[in-house]
Amino acid sequence: MNRIVTLLIALAALLASAGCQRKDLLEPHDHHNLYIKAKFDDHGLSQLMSNKSRYAKPGEPASTKYILYEKNSQKVAYKGSFDGLEGGLYAQEGIYDLLVYTTDFNEYDANFFRGMDVKETAETHTRQTPLEDTRAGVLEMYMVEPDPTFSVLHENVVVFQAEEDNVVEVEFVQKSFKYYLTIKAKGLQNIHTAKMNISGMYTTAYLTHEEHRMDEAGIQTVEMDITRYDLNDRTGEGELYGEFWSFGPNQNETVVNSITLYFINGDVITMKLKDLTSQIKTLTRGGEIIVEEKLEIKGPPGGFQPGVGDWDDPTDIEIIL
Repeated sequence: MNRIVTLLIALAALLASAGCQRKDLLEPHDHHNLYIKAKFDDHGLSQLMSNKSRYAKPGEPASTKYILYEKNSQKVAYKGSFDGLEGGLYAQEGIYDLLVYTTDFNEYDANFFRGMDVKETAETHTRQTPLEDTRAGVLEMYMVEPDPTFSVLHENVVVFQAEEDNVVEVEFVQKSFKYYLTIKAKGLQNIHTAKMNISGMYTTAYLTHEEHRMDEAGIQTVEMDITRYDLNDRTGEGELYGEFWSFGPNQNETVVNSITLYFINGDVITMKLKDLTSQIKTLTRGGEIIVEEKLEIKGPPGGFQPGVGDWDDPTDIEIIL
């Protein structure tokens, strides 16, 4: 009797083992027959590796996403992600168009995606607030600064069902770019905070081609760093520095790229720079915005001066004499 029980247990274990092996063969999620290797060009890598970059992992995203569009139907067949710049995936045998993209360079994601079911409409954007009473033909809006954004479309990828040596190497196309500018100024002792608005920027970027929405123009807000040359200098000479990522300047000829500065010292001081549109429109892939204009900021000294309206509600306190 004991011998029969032992044989039954051994047979059950053998069947279970065979079942697991068959399950592994039927569910190839642990295997891959397409391996993707992505990289940046020198321009994109240099912008990611800037010394002033505020991103935690310069040079490599935490993850990269992909979509496989079936070639004939152009429907989404597979989508997913992998860590870093390289990863494997499994797909049925066939011919596909492969979209690879990433914005994952920090702990918060500013970018959103839409139209991803059709490769021609695959698009990234940030939070947007339309402005009222904008001119006809171009919708203006406030928008959040996009993350570093890269994508590439690799067409006619042939996948063999049982092939693990099929490697696709792609080079990202940069979709958002880093801009920076320095403004020389006097009177920096009169301000507590400085911000900059730059208008006339692209509001979105398509992931599979180079076109943009020409009927939209965005306004981005940039926090400015304040540097005093000499803290004992009563003239308050120094520099304002700003750095930001953007989808680039809108190339519509009617769209103006204006820069407006806001200085806070209890009140708000507004200053608009001279027209830099022609220069900014040439900076389609980021770079330095040259500001030759020197500012003089006048206002009450002593930094932040709150008004009565900024105080907390008064509290009656009995004073004992």
